[in-house]
Amino acid sequence: MTASSSSRFPSPASWERTGGRGNTRHLQVNGLRIKYTGPGNSDADAACLKADHPVPADVGVYYFEVTVIDQGRQGFIGVGFCAPEVKWDRLPGWETHSYGYHGDDGNAFGGCGKGKVYGPTFGTGDVIGVILNRAEKTLSYTKNGIELGIAFENVAEERLFPAVGLRTPGEEVVANFGATPFRGNRDAILAEASQRIQARIEAVPLPRSGKAASVLGELIFNHLTHHGHWETAAAVAHDMLGNTMEVSPTRVQEIKERRRVYDLVVHGQMKDAMALTEVTAPGTLQSHPKVAFRLQCQNFVELVREGQDEAAMAFGRAVLAHAAKTADDNELLQDSLSLLAYDDPQTSPCGHLLGTAHRAELASALNSAMLAQMGGQEESALERLYRHAVVLQQELTRGGDPAAALIDMKAVLSMADLSG
Repeated sequence: MTASSSSRFPSPASWERTGGRGNTRHLQVNGLRIKYTGPGNSDADAACLKADHPVPADVGVYYFEVTVIDQGRQGFIGVGFCAPEVKWDRLPGWETHSYGYHGDDGNAFGGCGKGKVYGPTFGTGDVIGVILNRAEKTLSYTKNGIELGIAFENVAEERLFPAVGLRTPGEEVVANFGATPFRGNRDAILAEASQRIQARIEAVPLPRSGKAASVLGELIFNHLTHHGHWETAAAVAHDMLGNTMEVSPTRVQEIKERRRVYDLVVHGQMKDAMALTEVTAPGTLQSHPKVAFRLQCQNFVELVREGQDEAAMAFGRAVLAHAAKTADDNELLQDSLSLLAYDDPQTSPCGHLLGTAHRAELASALNSAMLAQMGGQEESALERLYRHAVVLQQELTRGGDPAAALIDMKAVLSMADLSG
């Protein structure tokens, strides 16, 4: 999930300073700990505190917890959310635009003094978690880490503040806004919410015929040919496009050559890969100096892998030292040279340079450079659409769309690796 979906407040989180307004004079506040010290004779003696910041606009699911240190005389403790205009002298849930789960009877109160049966009672030692799902407009609770289900639906207020209310002497609670580990499994709660959003997206039917299906087939066909999978592309052309597109013999040969270059890089044969690149797409390395330098560095790395340290040092002095032109080049050069300092370069901080994943990424970069040199696009149309979708999601999240904050684009599009 996205980082913006995490439960957080501007740090440090605290209760709003009330200046003793109304019944808040009955509350003794010490950091995130609150104790009721008033008379507690009737509901008129209740007091409520809100957090000093509302739930951030870019958070899809917000979670916080309240631990009951002491249930006091009667345990009239309410935990939930309040809009900024809600009175200080009422427990959460008793006023419009407020929601609360109360410890003395286990009822859930949503904007009125009459509650509905919801969950178990709670008291001394219990930890109550509160889950505000802004994407699905629900409010739920946990007790000691166990989810109790949805308490309120259609929770649509734009600005809601975590809130706690106390009413009888001795009641004492402490809040946790994420500074310490939660009792409930916040990550699992977040993942489940994200999965529900994804399921809704996947449930949208796609046309099985007509123009839309043709466009989808063309995107897949283009992506496969872009990355050298011409046989699979031919099958897509037959099965999805009714042979309206084809991989010509000339294109098959070009794809095969690019695939050979790709495989040479993945298998660590940099010199052969560079030589074949110049045959297949002349001028590629000259017009893409960053990729060319990366290939030269990887040639050095492969010499280190083979234990040819002297040959690697000679190559570094003769070629690499003069080829680095940019700050990125110099950083990669230093990382590559650092491998010589270790008896086992694989376990060094830059050991990833020896890995298959690194070579595959370099092979994809070279493939894109070759395509550009041959007059094509460096990315397939499908990859460009994917990147556009990622940017769109980011913009929606920044704009405060709570559902966007829960979408995992890679999971939705089933494209954990578009480089194929």
